[in-house]
This record gives sequence, structure tokens and C-alpha cells, in this order.
Amino acid sequence: MILNLRSNKVLFWLGMSLPTIALLAMTWLVHQTSGQFVNAFNSVIHTYKVLDVVEQAQAHAVDAEANRRGYLLTGREDYFSPYDAAMASLSDDIQELKNLTGDNSVQQTNITHLAGLISDRLALNYEQAAMERTNTPAVVLTQRGRDTVNQLHHVLFQMQQEEQQLLTRYQTAAERDVLSNQIMSFVLIGAVAVALLFIVFILLRLEKLQQYVTVCAWTGQVQYQGRWVRLDEYLRRQFGLTVSHSLSQDASSKMMREIEELGHPGNGGPPVR
Repeated sequence: MILNLRSNKVLFWLGMSLPTIALLAMTWLVHQTSGQFVNAFNSVIHTYKVLDVVEQAQAHAVDAEANRRGYLLTGREDYFSPYDAAMASLSDDIQELKNLTGDNSVQQTNITHLAGLISDRLALNYEQAAMERTNTPAVVLTQRGRDTVNQLHHVLFQMQQEEQQLLTRYQTAAERDVLSNQIMSFVLIGAVAVALLFIVFILLRLEKLQQYVTVCAWTGQVQYQGRWVRLDEYLRRQFGLTVSHSLSQDASSKMMREIEELGHPGNGGPPVR
């Protein structure tokens, strides 16, 4: 019975500790999930911002090249103002891309290449522009402009591809984190369910232990469901215990004395040989 009580206590405290541990784990999981969600959200927003700046840079580069070529073909100075505005915007785009991709060496290389192309192919020296316009045929200027735009598009396309790959990795990691968090949630819910079953089981057993037991003062029998049964039968029915029988030292000594008294000649018993 002492062993049974100890096992009940162990099961009871185990059933009480499991929900506590599960709740703490679920709190940690919620904290981790919210942090992962915020990081994934910020990463996705950052990637889309880089893609947006890349598209702006592409539009500004096209505007700068078109106005540069327009001046070289026509000699009209009214192309200077939109050209300067496009080049200023393009410079701002390059600086913003450097700031946004400071931790990405691949993009930093692409930006360096892009800046070199802008400096070599889009820069317009107003003093040399008149000479270039005079000495260069219109067909050659048009072909140069087309080549410049293609080279700029190539670099900007590489930057877009890099950001798309990053976006795919972020989405894959987010999906993996969601799946692992769902599995962990199911495990914790299962642990809580098992703990509740433990608690219910222990409470039922404690309810049985708290019942009053009526014992016959003369025969030692126990009252069980309106009947008087032996103690071993009561333990088997009530608690499912298997009882073995033996003799105590007092009972053994008493039995030996009675046997000796029965075998003594003065008591009318058979003589002891």
C-alpha cells in the first residue's frame, strides 16, 4: 500500500508538472513564432523595396540615355534639364541600393558594375558633346544608345534575379518554420492531454483511497458493496492488488505450541515418537 501511495504521488506530480512545462514551452513557441514572423515579414518587405528601387533606377537610366541621345541627335539644349534630373535621380537610386544591400556582396558587385556603366556610357560632357554630335553619325549614336540600354538592363536584371532568389529563400524558410511550429504545437497539445489524463486517473484513485473502510472487529473481514469479504478479496476487487499468504512470527510460534501441546501424553493426544 505504501508503494501504491508513492506511485500515486509520483503520477500526481508528474501530471501537474507536464501542463506547466507544456504551457511554458507554448509561451516560448509563441514568442519564437512571432519573432520569426516579424523577421520574415521585414525580409520580404526589404526585398520588395530593393526590387522597387531597381525598377526606378532602370526607368531613370532609360530617361537619362534618351535625353542624352536626343541632344546628340538634335543639338537642342532643352534636353539638358530632363537629363540632369534623370541623372540626379539615378545617383540617388544607386546610393539607396548600396544602403539597402550593404550585407549582400553579390549586389554590391552589381552596383559597382552599374555605377561604372553609368559613368562611362551616360555621362555627358557639354563641351565635348558638340564635337561628338558633329563627328558621329546619327546611326552610330542610336546604336550606342541601344547598346547602353541593353548593358544597363542586363545588370539591373541580374540584380532583380538576385533579389527574387532571396525572396524565394525567405518564403521557403518561413514555410519551414510554420510547419515545424505546427508540429511542435501538436506535440505540446498532446503532452497537455496526457497530463490531464494523468490527473484524472490520480484523482479517481485518490477518491477510492479516501473512502471509509469498515472492518469487522471479530473476524477481520471488510465490508465491500454490502457484503463481508476477506481482506485479500477486498484488496483485489477495490485496488486490483494480488495478495500472497504467509504466517507471521507470532502465528507461527502459536501454531508450534499448539502442535506440541497436542502431542504431549498428558493431554490425551498420541504419544510423540
